[in-house]
Amino acid sequence: MRTSPRGSGLISGAWPKEGPAFPPGLGSHLGELDKTLGLGLKNPRSEVGAGDFRIDLVAETDFGDVVIENQYDRSDHRHLGQLVTYLADRDVHLAIWIVEEGRPEHVKAVEVLNERGVGRIWMVAVRAIRIGTSAAAPLFTTVVAPSESELAKESTGKELSPGEIKKRDFIAALVEHAGEVDIASPFQGRTPSVHGMLHTPARGQGLFYRVAVNKKESRVVLTNVKGKWEGAFSELASQRSDLDRTFATAGLPGTLEWPEQVSAGRWAIRYAVEVGYEDEFSAESLRELNRAAAEVKRVFDPFVNELDPSLEEGSGGSSDDSDE
Repeated sequence: MRTSPRGSGLISGAWPKEGPAFPPGLGSHLGELDKTLGLGLKNPRSEVGAGDFRIDLVAETDFGDVVIENQYDRSDHRHLGQLVTYLADRDVHLAIWIVEEGRPEHVKAVEVLNERGVGRIWMVAVRAIRIGTSAAAPLFTTVVAPSESELAKESTGKELSPGEIKKRDFIAALVEHAGEVDIASPFQGRTPSVHGMLHTPARGQGLFYRVAVNKKESRVVLTNVKGKWEGAFSELASQRSDLDRTFATAGLPGTLEWPEQVSAGRWAIRYAVEVGYEDEFSAESLRELNRAAAEVKRVFDPFVNELDPSLEEGSGGSSDDSDE
């Protein structure tokens, strides 16, 4: 799915070329990038090894780990090749390609890769914007993004990769544990996902509960499909004190994580557990994650069920990427 870049107040040549300095301090600007993409970007790690190469950034999202490649100037074949190589080497299916300008051929290539399920890839244009005499800051604009339906696609008809096997096995252990200890997890009895995610409806067609596993962290999430139920977040946030207080009665060690706002038509309220598919996960960690899933559903269901139905469609503004 393609969107049009903005074009006002932009300057060029503000930063050194390439590497971690382009754009400068990208890790510290991850929040700005996430306001554009709405993926729940978190815990960035820079210069991550991929065979003989180094990935600019690897971060966690609500859909699994993502590799981020920065490129100064117009997109080129070399960086596209690197991006596909990183997807394979890190055994992930999400990637973000940050460029100054996307060539039409590469924009089309990313769209085709998304359509064919090679990866779930975002191309993002970056410009430097300066207000008065302040230092230049990055301004991100989505050029290409996978649709919601592409994000939800499973790998079929091919041999599973080692990472997919680990994710599937983690989710399988989570589902099995919920049944064994009789925890009312909304994911009890579900079929494990090779992408390390499970979904169950919360309300209508665009509001749902999700469990997602990254390499070192797992999350239970109440979230929306992009372009649907956007206005529901403000309704829930207005009752945050009551929701937090009720959730705390479960006695779980952590607390709910609330976003500051709706980002790119999507929002997510999360509970995180520090265990991932690369860890030696224990019954205790599985229990915390299952209990969190059960408690998130228990706490939010009454509030979700009382939401005005009119909030389901285009409540926070229109989107050209709202299919599921």
